[in-house]
Parts: sequence; C-alpha cells; structure tokens
Amino acid sequence: MKETKRRLETFSFYDRTGLEEHLAQMAEEGWLLDKIGQFLWHYRRIEPKKLTFSVAYFPKASAFDPGPSEEQETFYDFCRHTGWVLAASSAQLQVFYNEGPDPVPIETDPVLEVESIHRTMKRSFLPSQLMLLAVAVLDVGLLVWRLIDDPIGLLASPASVLTAMCWVLVFVLAGVELGGYFWWHRKAVKAAEQGEFLDSRSHRKLQIGALVLMGLGVVYYMLSVALSGSRMMIVVAVLMFCVYMPGLFLLVRGVMGWLKRKKVSARVNRVVTIVSGLVAAYLFVGAITFGVLFGSTHGWFAEQDEETYEYHGNTFTAAQDRLPLTVEDLLDVEYEGYSREHRGSESIFLAQYQGYQRARFDAERYKEMPRLEYTVTVVKAPFLYGLCREHLLLDRTERWNRDMPESAWYFYEPTDPAPWGAEAAYRWTDREYGPRNTFLLCWPDRFVEITFDQEWEVTPAQMAVVGEKLGG
Repeated sequence: MKETKRRLETFSFYDRTGLEEHLAQMAEEGWLLDKIGQFLWHYRRIEPKKLTFSVAYFPKASAFDPGPSEEQETFYDFCRHTGWVLAASSAQLQVFYNEGPDPVPIETDPVLEVESIHRTMKRSFLPSQLMLLAVAVLDVGLLVWRLIDDPIGLLASPASVLTAMCWVLVFVLAGVELGGYFWWHRKAVKAAEQGEFLDSRSHRKLQIGALVLMGLGVVYYMLSVALSGSRMMIVVAVLMFCVYMPGLFLLVRGVMGWLKRKKVSARVNRVVTIVSGLVAAYLFVGAITFGVLFGSTHGWFAEQDEETYEYHGNTFTAAQDRLPLTVEDLLDVEYEGYSREHRGSESIFLAQYQGYQRARFDAERYKEMPRLEYTVTVVKAPFLYGLCREHLLLDRTERWNRDMPESAWYFYEPTDPAPWGAEAAYRWTDREYGPRNTFLLCWPDRFVEITFDQEWEVTPAQMAVVGEKLGG
C-alpha cells in the first residue's frame, strides 16, 4: 500500500476557503498534507480522521528565505499553544491542522485577515500575474497581427498553433485570476467590516481544462514533429522539451535550494537565482542553436534522399524528394542535374506543401533547364476557406512590399479555370509589364499557386495535368 502520494492542486493562491475544505476532505480519506512543492503537493497516509484546517498568510515571508524568521517562529509557537500543528508551508502560505472538535480559529478578526491576504497578494501574486497578463496581451496582439498578415503561415504550422493556443489560455487564466481576486477582495472588505469573512473560490475547472488543452497541444506538436520525418525538427523538439525546459527548471530550483541550505539571505538568493537562470537560458539556447547550425552544415541532419555537390569551392545540397508534379510530367524532356525538394507543414486547420524543381549549379545545361515551383494549401477546416482565399488574392505587393509605388504593383487577374479543371483560376499580372507565369487555382478544399519559367508557354494539356496532379 502506498504511504505517500503527489497531487497537482489547482487552487487560486488566495482561496483560503477552498484549500481548507479540500485538505479536510483529504484527511477524511486518509491523506495529510506534509509538503507544498512547486507544482505537486505531497501527502502522507494517516488513519482517516476529521481534522480542521486553517490557511494563514505571512506577507513578509519569501520563497528565497533560508528558513522561518523569528517572527514566523513566534507565530508558529502561538499556533502550537492553541492546538494548531503546522502541516506544510511555502513562502507566504502556511497550512495548519487541529484535531480538536471545535478549535479556536487562528484568525479571529476578518478585517486583519483580509488585509493580510491582500498584503500577501501585493507582494507576490499580483505583480507576477499582472506581468504575465501584460506579456500575454502582447503575444496575443502579435498573433492577431500575424493572423491578419499571414493566416496560412500561422494556421498551417503546428508550432505556431501550439504557441497561439498556449498564449490565449495564459491570457484567459491570468485575466480570470486577477478579475476573480479583485472582485472577491472588494466584496470581502465590505463583509469584513460587518464582522464576516467572505468565502473564497478558485476557478479549478478552468485551470484543469487549460492544463489539459496545453498537454494535448504539446502531445499533438510532438507527434507532428515525429511524423514530419525531419531529423532537424525532431532533434530541436527533443532538445527544447526534454533538455532545455526541464534542465533550466532543475538548475534554477537547485541553485535556490543550495543557497537556502547555505543560509544565504533572501535578497542575495533572489538576485543570484534570477541571474543564474537568465545566464543559463541564454547559454542553453545558444548551445542548441550552435549545435543545430553546426550539425546542419556538417550533414548531420541530411536525409537519405539528399545529395551534396561542389561548385566553385562551395558545397551545396540537392534534395531528391518525390514530387507530386514534375517538369517531366509536363514536358517531353529528360535533363540530368535537377534538385527536387518537397517540404511543408500541417496542423489540424491547414496543410501547406511546397514543391521545387530547380537545376543544380553544376548541371551541364543549367541555363536551358526549366524550373517549376508550386505551393498547395489544403483547407482542413472549411470555415477558414474564405479567409485563405481572400489572403491569397491580396495584391502581392500588399503582402510583400507596401512601399512600392502603386504603378509597380501586381495582382491576380481572373482567367479561364476550365483547362485546369478548377472552380476558379487567376493569373499574376504586373501593372506595367502584363501577365506573368504564376497562377492561383482554386478547388473546393485547396488552393494551388504554381510558377513556370517566364518563357514557358503553358498549354491546355499541361494545365489539365496540373489539375489532375495537384487538384486533389
């Protein structure tokens, strides 16, 4: 039979009422709190009994303190003399229990109790939550801007979708926690003046739901990376989630714990811990970045279907991926020396794939070899179809270079979709030089942007092949 257990407790820091009720219920089930961790709370098995719990706040305490101050020790002695036993503490949060049937409360003045909670919140919780909310507002604003500027790039990337989801959840959680506290505090002050302590409540369902969504998002992202087949992406994801994040956390906690054991003052501990965390973060990221760049230039992440070649003293990589559409599918030609690259990204909303067929620099007929480039955007969430279409039809200068004079802008002009077998077709047109050899093709669930060499006269037969190969 297990004698200890760890639980993730999602109570609001100021929720004295909810904590006391929860801990009393745990004691009736045979579990007594004996340690409050950073994320997990530690319980030990006891004989199931009815205990009364009291949560007290000590505003002057800090997570960096080497031990309880004299004032805290005096407070603990007072509690012991009245039958209250310290179960666990963490910085300003002190948890006591009493085995008596009707114990005298530790706090008897609601006004002083509410004031103590508020001073504690102003010292730790409120500054951190306000800073977190400010950062979340900034990041959500940047996400909204990117959604307007490049919705396809954002929504087709699993990493971007995960980041967006996490920051939106952080914004909601921080906003709800702050709003909930200020609402409770305003009501609690009025109740305390009437001699009553207003019960507090957490937003546990919201917090648990957010944690579950974040966890599912991380799992989905890791699966997406694993299934992508990209060695570089897999290595970077493993380093970030399995080395960098846990390593940084353990280092910071280790430094803080070591300094506390050495009885270093809270002020020095705080400065050294924060500085060491920042330095370690920069060193970790720098090492990962350097390692990935070094490995990339030395072929550590080269795929099996890649070739390398020398040209004018430089080493180049020529991908040999399988493409859904090739120059050979459209022209009765056979050239040696092509690089064929197929890459892309996919999320639960969109999938976007790029195909490139270009001549290698060392090819004998380099200047004669036609090139082919295309991007396929698959809309997996139908409600995003209109947004993607509107974005793709934007004047390309509006997307790429807003500083150019209007006379130099280029745009998509409608053309006959029938040869392509598409629902709609557009041709990229320069206002000064006329049509170019780039087309936007629309099907019910996808868009295809395809570019041919300017000298390539695309025939209806070739258009039909493009529609057959890329139109889904």
